[in-house]
Amino acid sequence: MSRRVLGGALAAGIMAMGLGLPSSAHADEAYRNGSARKLGRGLANVVSAPLELLRETSLVSQKDGGLAGMTIGVVRGVMSTVIREGAGIAEVLTFYMPAPVADFQPLVKPEFVFVNGNWAE
Repeated sequence: MSRRVLGGALAAGIMAMGLGLPSSAHADEAYRNGSARKLGRGLANVVSAPLELLRETSLVSQKDGGLAGMTIGVVRGVMSTVIREGAGIAEVLTFYMPAPVADFQPLVKPEFVFVNGNWAE
């Protein structure tokens, strides 16, 4: 008799958990999507951080000329590389948390170095 009671209680518990699933499924999906994007963005930034040197040099050269690109652009590129690399590492290590920036927002702008076939500005 006690096995029947235990089996019934277990079945009721499983059914109750199943009934509660749809209400939290939307929040879970938003969390999964946000954390997956943060992890992917972090990995992309770790790998693509050295492209900041080329990106900044190119953008400064287009705006202010070749000499500025070779001097100011290189300095900005090195600084941007270090910042993007650090942000990428931080996002990979904390992908499961919606912090330090709320709602899984990127730590650096632009979110990626290269967007739609061109340097992101």
